[in-house]
Amino acid sequence: MYRNTKGFSLPETLIAFSCILMIAGVFIPFLIQYASQLQRLQHEVEALKFLEEGVEKAIVRHEYVNHSRMYKGVRYEFDWKGGFNEEACVHYHKRGADPHEVCISKAE
Repeated sequence: MYRNTKGFSLPETLIAFSCILMIAGVFIPFLIQYASQLQRLQHEVEALKFLEEGVEKAIVRHEYVNHSRMYKGVRYEFDWKGGFNEEACVHYHKRGADPHEVCISKAE
């Protein structure tokens, strides 16, 4: 019927483009959520590293002091709770986000 059919017609192109948009519409929100979850886990890992450093410093030097630092826009605060060296905690929060806490106690 059509002798010279080279290339795609307009309806075929529109259908292919709409399929690509639907696939992107499904996966882009998933990727955004995954990226935010990954960032939250990275902050928690950094807080655990800071907690480990503070506890090691206390064990080696017998200095139970509170201190804080900023790393990549997140403030990490290390402090001792519950009396003399009972529990060590790191509070961390990014500006505009909810604060979080990671703790370890002597009982663990």
